[in-house]
Amino acid sequence: MSYNGKHKDFTQELITKSNERYRGTRAEIEIGNLGEVQNMHVIKRLALISTIANDSQLRSENLWPITPLQSELLFRDVKLPKPDEYWEDFGLLLYDTSPNGDNPKESQSLYDNLAQHRQDFGLSQSDLSSRLLVVNSGLKVDASMPHGVRPIVIPGVSQIYHPQILEKTGSNYKFEHGLDNGVPKFDETGKGKRTIYMPSATQDIGLRVLIRNGDSDLDARDRYLVYSNAGGRVNFAL
Repeated sequence: MSYNGKHKDFTQELITKSNERYRGTRAEIEIGNLGEVQNMHVIKRLALISTIANDSQLRSENLWPITPLQSELLFRDVKLPKPDEYWEDFGLLLYDTSPNGDNPKESQSLYDNLAQHRQDFGLSQSDLSSRLLVVNSGLKVDASMPHGVRPIVIPGVSQIYHPQILEKTGSNYKFEHGLDNGVPKFDETGKGKRTIYMPSATQDIGLRVLIRNGDSDLDARDRYLVYSNAGGRVNFAL
């Protein structure tokens, strides 16, 4: 995602419309003219997704933030641009809705919204009690939330998965590629040069973020929804 790259007109319009929609929240994105868009965290990413989903002109470009699986496949095939120079927040990890977990307001809000749209995603009631990877979720402005927005799912856009490895908290695992919708298949862990870092806790985990860092490792334990520095990026895919 670049201010002046091949899709600069799309980028500039998307940022403008997203900032209009989420003005005064932590989802606002810095306006620039040159280079890659930096300081991107998951809340800003979700704002972009919601903005595209709700704008027919932007949707017509068919450009969306890359999914974790798309990114891992490109990484495997050595086609991902400069992965050692940035980190990327890929999506939300809903471990539980414990009030003692991280981001308890957001975790409960996301769970409630998933329950409301359960049938849209083909989820059973028991699925809602599983640990879930939520890809391409969106945001709704809500002044009562810590960052001025609450996470939501968008039927037809969001994707909900239950990777087995999310049940294996308390340990970290070696792996080669994250081909279970962006995280490693558990029965393929134990070999490889990369590490997926899991929460040290086995309960009361709450809502976390799935990240790939500049060392090419995956992190399924990050608790900061708005952690930001110059290394944060969002890649787009057709």
